[in-house]
Amino acid sequence: MNGNLEFYARLTEWTPWDEAAVLKMQYEKRATLAKSITCVGLLVDLSMDQHFEVRKGVAENPHTPLTTLKRLAEQDFCSSVQNAAKDTLAALI
Repeated sequence: MNGNLEFYARLTEWTPWDEAAVLKMQYEKRATLAKSITCVGLLVDLSMDQHFEVRKGVAENPHTPLTTLKRLAEQDFCSSVQNAAKDTLAALI
């Protein structure tokens, strides 16, 4: 992980500028961060990303809200995202 990713991966207090910076990153970096961040609002935003790798990262993150995980498990058009969300839900329940 480069310095920018490490900074955001450890961040616990998010500002609108932090969220905007992540949303502007290349999708590979967003996908990496989606697996580990704790910012609920940003996870919800990333759950609707156009790239399945980002949505899959959100689906694998235990900090993702249950309603978002359920939506990904039931409605995402990518089976790997659906399966990841189902696995995360099963581990949380």
